[in-house]
Parts: sequence; structure tokens; C-alpha cells
Amino acid sequence: MIKLRVSPLMCWTKPKKAGKTFTQFCRGWVILALATSLTILSPASADAGPLQMGLEAFQDRDYKSAVQHFSQAIQQEDSPDAAYSNRCIAYLLMELPQLAIEDCTAALQLDPSRFHVQFYRGLVRYRLAQYEQASIDFTRYLQQSPQDARAYYNRGLAVFAQGQVEQALGDYQQAMTYASMLTPLEISNLYNDLGVAYLANTQFDAAIAALDQAIVWDDSDPRAYFNRGCACQRQGNYAAALRDFEQVLALEPNYAEAYLNRSWVKHEMGHHREAIADLEAALDHFQRQGDDQGVQRAKIRLQQLAMPVRAIG
Repeated sequence: MIKLRVSPLMCWTKPKKAGKTFTQFCRGWVILALATSLTILSPASADAGPLQMGLEAFQDRDYKSAVQHFSQAIQQEDSPDAAYSNRCIAYLLMELPQLAIEDCTAALQLDPSRFHVQFYRGLVRYRLAQYEQASIDFTRYLQQSPQDARAYYNRGLAVFAQGQVEQALGDYQQAMTYASMLTPLEISNLYNDLGVAYLANTQFDAAIAALDQAIVWDDSDPRAYFNRGCACQRQGNYAAALRDFEQVLALEPNYAEAYLNRSWVKHEMGHHREAIADLEAALDHFQRQGDDQGVQRAKIRLQQLAMPVRAIG
């Protein structure tokens, strides 16, 4: 009998979700870094200048007003580097990445000692899929702040997106060294991406161990279950893979890739009808989400499973 070949599973990696990563993961770190870098400035008062008024608006999360105040400060002040560096962060949080890059660059040209701006520019460049430039920014930042887990983690994401898996592993592991500065959610994200890098490097046991830890730190994140399911499938542990994909769908019932991957696992386990049902569900979700590539993959797989089994000899 001719057995259908199982296509490689699609793992839930950061680069494929760059926009989501930028807004949900990096935002907290940007606010923390901003607060840390500006603690020497006095709070705004009734007669405060535009820079301090911008800081107060930023603290109130009124980023539009903050940009207006910082813009005024740039026009009025003899040394506008602080206003540029603060406005770039406001633009970053307003999802205006190109404006953020321009301000980061202006701030660094005026005052190269503001090395933390290099970190912010790296985040923006990663958001724009400028992975090589982002990794350069994070490297330069780390030369001045060599114990920052955030920079190692984000550089790991950037080099992983360039296919440099071994370097990404090194960066993630280095970030673990300084993980005491991270929140539980950030540590879970770090373990998840460490697991994805191990999976890309075909180190399946290490991938599963890392993803186990991601789930310990955050048991509500469907990415960790999905990626662990991928690793278990690659090992041939279909029962474990099935449990993980089912957990993904319990947490994220519209995630088409989980239906697609679960169909492959069910086919390997001999559950042909259930595999077909999962493929049809995957196709429906891909169509609803406007994912043309996903639609094509699901259709091809459905055609493959519909082919009659041939005997040899």
C-alpha cells in the first residue's frame, strides 16, 4: 500500500505573528523602559514646559497629546534629543512605526549616549520585518547594557527570522540567565520561542522540555500547546500530539492550523473520517479568515485523503 506522506507541521512562531507580538509583548517592556529612563525628570506642573507636559500625557496613556507636546518641545528646545526619544516611543505605541524610526534615528544623531533608543528602534524594525537591522540595533544596545534579558530575547527573535537558529538559541538561553527581570508572562513567551528554536533545530526532546516550562508559566497560551503538539507529532507520539491540538482548540476554537494539524495526526492514527472532518473545518476557517494559502493547503490535503489507496504487486 502507498502511504500518504505527512506534510511538515506549521509551528506558531513569533515572526509569523509579528504585529501581534509587537503590540502585546513589547508594549509592556517599552513602558517599563520609558519609566526607568525618565525618573530623573520632575513631574509636570501648571507651568511645566512641553516636554514635561508630554511626559504627563504619556503617563496617562494619552499618546496623541504626548506627541503634540513632544513636537512642541522639539521646536522650542535647543537640545531636543529627549523630546525625539520620547516621541519615538509614543509613535511606537500608536502603531506608527516609520515615524518612530525617524525619531529614534534623530535622537541618536543628536545624542549617541541615549543607547536605550537603540532598543526601541530595534523593536520597531522587527515590527517592520527589518530583521537584520533590528538585530544590529539590539547588538549595539547590548554593548552598553549586557544584562538586559529583553534585548537578548528580541535579538533572538530577529536572528531566528533570518534563519540563524543556533544564534537564536544562544540569545534565548542568555535571556534566561537574566530572567529575574521578567514577568511570568514574559518568561512563558521566552520558553515558547526557545521551544520553537529547538524544534526548528530538530531537537525534539529539548523542544518539548522548553514548551513544558512555557505551559507551567502560562497554561492559557495556545501557542505552547500547539508547538508542543508539533514536536510530539515529529517524534511519532500521536496521542500526545492529539491532546495538545485539542487543548489549542479549547483555547482558540477558530484556529485553522490546529484543525489542519489535528487532521494529520488523526490520519496517522487511522481515524480517516475524523481526519476528513478536521480538514473541512480547517478549510472553512481559512476561508472565513481570508487566508488563501491556507485554503489551498487544506484543499490539496483533502484531495490527497480522497485518493483511493493503491496496492503494490
